[in-house]
Amino acid sequence: AGFKVPYDKNSGVKTPIPVISAFSHGKEIRARNLLGSENHSGNDIMVLPEEDAFLKVLLNGGGYLSFQVEFRNYHLEKMGFTSVPPRMWNTWASFSIAPSALEELMEKLRGLEEENNIYIDSLGRRGREIEIYAYKGRKYRELGIPVYSYYFGLKNFKLAWRYFEEKCHENGVERERLNFLKLGLRKNKETRAGLKVGVSWFEGQIRRVILRLGTNYPRIKIQGLYGELWGKSRGKLDTGETQFITVKASDFYGALKKVNKTLGRE
Repeated sequence: AGFKVPYDKNSGVKTPIPVISAFSHGKEIRARNLLGSENHSGNDIMVLPEEDAFLKVLLNGGGYLSFQVEFRNYHLEKMGFTSVPPRMWNTWASFSIAPSALEELMEKLRGLEEENNIYIDSLGRRGREIEIYAYKGRKYRELGIPVYSYYFGLKNFKLAWRYFEEKCHENGVERERLNFLKLGLRKNKETRAGLKVGVSWFEGQIRRVILRLGTNYPRIKIQGLYGELWGKSRGKLDTGETQFITVKASDFYGALKKVNKTLGRE
C-alpha cells in the first residue's frame, strides 16, 4: 500500500503495526507503547480505563468448538517489531479469562469424549506466579492443542482504521488504497497452529485462565528492515468479519481436565 513498516529510513515516518489490546481492569502503561498517545501530554505513564472484550464459546454438531472474540472497548499498542526476532516467537494472539470460567467450561463440556494424548508443560515462573498449559502430542509441545481454523483482522476496528487513515496522510499514500488492503490473517492448510490452554497459578490460587494462539510451521523468509529474516507462517492475508479460533471439542475438554488434575482439583 506504500507503508514502510516499522518506519521509513528515508523520511523517518514511523508506521508500527497496531496491536488490539483490552483489559477488564484499569492498567498502567507507558505512553510510548500506545498508538495515539502523541495526542496526550503529561506523564510517561498513562492509566487506562476498564475495557470490554468477550469470548463466545460455540459447540457445533461436528465435534468442533469455536471461540469468537468481540472487542467493545479497547486500545491500540505498538508492536515491538524489532525487539524480538520472528524466528523466536510462536504466540501472536492471547486471551485471559476469569478463574470461574474453568469450572463453567468443564461443566458445559462434561460428557464429551475425552482425548487421552494430552500432557502438561510450563511457560515458566515470573516471581511467585507460575503458568502451566496442556498440549497434545510431541509435535504440538510448543503450541498446545491443534487449531483447525482461525481468522483475526484489523479492518473492522475503528481505532485501527483511523490509525491507517492518519498514516496515509503522513506517508503520502492515497486513502483509497485502504479499501483494497487485506488486513487479516486466516489459517492456511499447511500452517501448523495450536492453542495453549492453561492457567496462571499464584500462591495456591488460579489467577486467570489463559488461551494463547500460536504457529510454528512452515518457516518462511520475510523481508525485514535490515534484510531477510527467517520467520514462521501466520497464515494467509485475507478479509473477514468475525475473529475466531476453532479446535476439536474433545481436545479442549481433555486439556481442561489435564490442567485441573495437575492442580489437584479433580
